[in-house]
Amino acid sequence: MSEDKSDKLQKVKGRLTLRTFAKTTKSESMGVYLETDNDCFLIRPASGNPFMNNPLAELAGKYIEATGRRSSYVFFATKWREIPDPK
Repeated sequence: MSEDKSDKLQKVKGRLTLRTFAKTTKSESMGVYLETDNDCFLIRPASGNPFMNNPLAELAGKYIEATGRRSSYVFFATKWREIPDPK
C-alpha cells in the first residue's frame, strides 16, 4: 500500500507577506503568503476558518518556521514560531 505524502507533517521556513489573492474574482481578498527560498504559497492555521481573519497577518514582514501540511497552494500550519532574519 502506498503512503499518502500529503498527510506527512512538513517544516517550512520563510518570510510572511500580504498579497492580493484571487485578483479580479469574487473571491478577491488579502492573503497571507509564506515566501521560502524555493516557493511562495498561502499559509493559514489548520484549524482556522478560511473566511475569518488570519492571525498570521500580524506577523507580515517577519520570518517564521511552521509545521503543517501542504495542499496544492495552501500550507495548513498546525504550529509556528517567529525566527530571526536569516541574512
